[in-house]
Amino acid sequence: MAADYYALLKIRRDATQDEVKRAYRRLARELHPDVNPDPETQERFKEITQAYEVLSDTDKRRMYDMGVDPFAASTAGRAAARSAAATRRSGSSWSSPSARSAPPGN
Repeated sequence: MAADYYALLKIRRDATQDEVKRAYRRLARELHPDVNPDPETQERFKEITQAYEVLSDTDKRRMYDMGVDPFAASTAGRAAARSAAATRRSGSSWSSPSARSAPPGN
């Protein structure tokens, strides 16, 4: 991860979701290609948009804060991570069908 998304949006690491949104909107108005057609500014607009995409999503932000690039993870890796997170949230654990259907005491 080369970019510091917090620095790009000019916010603290403990910024709330509302602060992230306000910072992005402020910069987007300034850097939007319709307002500022300079190619360098357009590239900066893409960077802040990517930063907002990560920091506005709780799961992506958590991954980013742990040092994992949310955009570099493979599709399979993201699916496995979502599945594991869903299992943790539900508090359930998977058991094999044979373990569930065995009569008690056998």
